[in-house]
Amino acid sequence: MPSSRPSVHPVLGALLTALLMTASVLVGAGLPILPAAQATGAPHAVDAPALPPKPATDAAVSMDLVSLTPTSLEEGSTLTARVEVTNTSSEPLPALSLELRTLTSRVTDRSALASWQADTTADTSTPSLATSPEVDELAPGESTTLTVTLAADELGYSDAPYYWGTRRISLTAVADEDPLASIRSFMVWRPAGAETTITQSVLLPVAEEDAFASVTDPEAHQQSLESGRLAGTRELAQRDDVDWWLDPALLDPPQLPVDPDPSDDTNDDGAEGDGAEDATDPEQTGDPDSDSPVARTFEVDAASADLAASLRDGVGDRTVLAMPYAQSDLVSVEQADAQALHRAVDARGAAVWEETGIAPEASAMGIEGTMADGDSLQALLDAGADAAVVPSSSLRPDLDAAVTPSSVGVYESDDGSELPLLAPDPVLSDEFAHLTADSDTEQTQQRLLAETATIASEYTTAPRHLLISPSSTVELDPVAAGAALDALDEAPWIEQGSTSALLDSVPERSWTTDAQDDSGAPYALGTVGPSEVLPSGPGNNGLWEHRSTVNERDALDPVSLRSLDSTWQQLGVLATAMEDDASLDATRLQVLSGTSLRWSGDPEGISALADDSRDTAQGLEDRIEVIPASGYNLISDSVGVPVTISNDLDSPITVRPEVTSDRPLVQIGEVEDVTVPAHSQVDAAVPVEAVANGTVTLTTVLTTQDGQQLTEPVDVPLTVNPAWENWTTLVIVIAMGLLVVVGVARARRTGASTRAPAVHGPEDPEELSRSGISTVDTSTAAKAWSARAGTGSGTPAPDPDPDDDRPADDPPDTDDREEQAP
Repeated sequence: MPSSRPSVHPVLGALLTALLMTASVLVGAGLPILPAAQATGAPHAVDAPALPPKPATDAAVSMDLVSLTPTSLEEGSTLTARVEVTNTSSEPLPALSLELRTLTSRVTDRSALASWQADTTADTSTPSLATSPEVDELAPGESTTLTVTLAADELGYSDAPYYWGTRRISLTAVADEDPLASIRSFMVWRPAGAETTITQSVLLPVAEEDAFASVTDPEAHQQSLESGRLAGTRELAQRDDVDWWLDPALLDPPQLPVDPDPSDDTNDDGAEGDGAEDATDPEQTGDPDSDSPVARTFEVDAASADLAASLRDGVGDRTVLAMPYAQSDLVSVEQADAQALHRAVDARGAAVWEETGIAPEASAMGIEGTMADGDSLQALLDAGADAAVVPSSSLRPDLDAAVTPSSVGVYESDDGSELPLLAPDPVLSDEFAHLTADSDTEQTQQRLLAETATIASEYTTAPRHLLISPSSTVELDPVAAGAALDALDEAPWIEQGSTSALLDSVPERSWTTDAQDDSGAPYALGTVGPSEVLPSGPGNNGLWEHRSTVNERDALDPVSLRSLDSTWQQLGVLATAMEDDASLDATRLQVLSGTSLRWSGDPEGISALADDSRDTAQGLEDRIEVIPASGYNLISDSVGVPVTISNDLDSPITVRPEVTSDRPLVQIGEVEDVTVPAHSQVDAAVPVEAVANGTVTLTTVLTTQDGQQLTEPVDVPLTVNPAWENWTTLVIVIAMGLLVVVGVARARRTGASTRAPAVHGPEDPEELSRSGISTVDTSTAAKAWSARAGTGSGTPAPDPDPDDDRPADDPPDTDDREEQAP
């Protein structure tokens, strides 16, 4: 709602406003300035935000603001302040009391708030308006709580509605009338008739710092879920007055191995154990000493599942913005050209949103103020962001302008691309990040109320919507943050809004850039070009200011990202073969967590993670193998050659053996897909047909059903010795057999029944001298046969038969010899 106009003439009202602003600056002049605060960028802090100042080391007391009520002071109410005072000196403090002072002028400059709160010296600039009851003596090291009260009517604030807003108060510890130290805080004066309001929403990052912690450090993860950071985030996230910037990894906890026998709580050596197994250890397969390993089962741990269920059920009507899965730095992933990894992050997040039924308003990425410029926003566009979260100080041309715009705008690049901008107020976001267990949360709460009241009381007729978004790296205390949110809910100048309302105004540009526009459209940042995006960070006065140079972002190591990209593809191939890929959950999460923003500036850390995930994936893949034989002998035309496939994974697999030969001596038929149970072996028959004799090398590779290679090639020798090589060989053998038969038949026909013995004798000298050819002297043999014949019969041998065509040296047949005998 627009701030009310003063009841005086507009010119006089403007002069009066200027005088009030001047007075506030003069009152704050000369005060010590706040040391440089540290920026909190949207995704994570560039530095730690500025806490309320600590007392000097030589101060006699330390003071802690316990409470300051009410949230909004009005006529007839009573201001009550409670402060815990501790004696930090070595001497007792006598007559200890607490004094209350105030400045009646309204704060109209936000820089005055930082200056006022930074000073811890004893305040004696104005008379004390009220004093607490005295404590007679406070011994060294002891503490006491002092309470001071004062009726609102005695504070001297104007009761005109227009002059509502932030007032400064101080609470000074006094010992025996000696001022020791002061707490400077704020109170919001809200007289009757003040109706000005401002809309506000809180965007709470809901994420785990390390998405892989459930695997790498399960004990710390469980502690965080039960009583640590995740427990606090869960408690705050259930509030209806916060929107979520949610990492989908919290809704998708990994399945981890479960002991096959939970009742057995002892190890082999008798020592007690918790039964937990390393989810990324490829050598863990149930009982490693068992002859028949038991396939492990995988489940989500109960605490993580409970957190995911509570977030899923607690969405309600709140706005949800999607972080990249595991807080991935998609800009670095895109620049490293790790396309498979980029697709994996997008697909994993989309699957979680579909499974849970949560519909995020946008996929938002953040930029730290010191790194903001046109190039950084263009990089977010290229990485696929639907919206960007950028400190408003980087989008406002004049940070000293009298009116704070709404936290929304749109970036328009040189090529016409547009990116919706959510612009949290950096000071409010820093202050909210102070709400931790080790800070003075009451002072932080009062600063938040003062900041919002100061913004709300700025002179404007256009409504505004502020966004607060603390750093995702800060561990908020749920009690302190809850108390601050309760106070903001109670503040009458704040109306709770939804972050989606800011985003909804972007498509139609349903806003105005004129702070005094009375059309009802919200005053917003409007359209921002590349040259209008400026780096910003905290200055010496505690407020944010523009920087002259842009801090270069620490991109993730591109070599490690490409290694993770390759590992992800390897896991994808392995999953294709597995019936149940639950055993890959932990390794997949390890790969995706390697893209997280937490590795910025830590190349050694991401490199080690990339190496470990690569080794784990390779170890899993190596559990599928072909067990080579010493060799095969093929002694028939065709046969099924057995190929032994071993699967040591915790899931059945379906693979396809691909067998090739280095020589065309065999023909290999098509092999059907083979299913191998978990921790088992199967022999697959590969049809092989012989073509010719010889030795070949069979090379076997296992692939998925769609042909992606799973294993390294395995070579086995095959000796081919078939009974009949082919039809040609058979014909030749038959022909040779026929020739033998014909020869035998001919011999029978000619009557030959025995083979004549070989004849040995002297050479024929006449033939040798005439031709030089060595031949047997047949005349000598003839004489011998004649002599033998004559001796046997008593008569000379008959003349040779002229019709006998046998050689002269052939012996006579037995039958002939018998016929010649007497």
